[in-house]
Amino acid sequence: YPVADTLGGLVGAFAIASALVRQKTSGEGAFLDVSMLECTLSALGWPVSNYLTAGIDPMPMGNENMTAAPSGAFRTGDGLINIAANKQEQFVALCRLIGRPELASDIRYAERETRKRNRAALKVEIEDALAGASAAAWEETLNRAGVPAGRVLTIPQVLAEPQVLERQVTAHFDDVAGMDKPLTVLRGGFMVDGEAPLPTKPPPALGEHMSEVFADLPPHARTKARA
Repeated sequence: YPVADTLGGLVGAFAIASALVRQKTSGEGAFLDVSMLECTLSALGWPVSNYLTAGIDPMPMGNENMTAAPSGAFRTGDGLINIAANKQEQFVALCRLIGRPELASDIRYAERETRKRNRAALKVEIEDALAGASAAAWEETLNRAGVPAGRVLTIPQVLAEPQVLERQVTAHFDDVAGMDKPLTVLRGGFMVDGEAPLPTKPPPALGEHMSEVFADLPPHARTKARA
């Protein structure tokens, strides 16, 4: 998805809010310059920090987490599950729960650094054991034991999640001009005073607010804008 565009919008909104606070407290305005490139770099977090502080140049690893193993996406008997058994006690618990307790004492996997070096072989062992049940079943079993894990959901699945439904993440409009069916849109990812700030109107049609936007412009500027 367009991560740079999304992060640019989020950082831009935060910068505007910060500038408004400064204006209210000091009376000074601000000229804001938001770079999508810089926003994306700041979101990289530890990969950039590792390079700047230790000279470690991260390599592409797909869904794996370079800082620990087993940590990433794993195939199960039905669907993918993301497991982050980063701590030693979590790894030991994982091995016990999947019926492979001997992996925790295997010299290749006994310590965090050896697991990272042998992550490919370890992943084969874990996926072989996970094949006995679905991602949903493993998610419940692992989380109950304190091992961070979560199913990899499709868009329809995540939209049907109880949390998403309870918090009204989507808004529905039954009668939308130019459409022959209802329209559902996403709201922002936050709540205000315990309430979901739902949009009150559907997205506008192309040019719907043209006259309203240009109404306060002088005639010559209005002509240039329309051109």
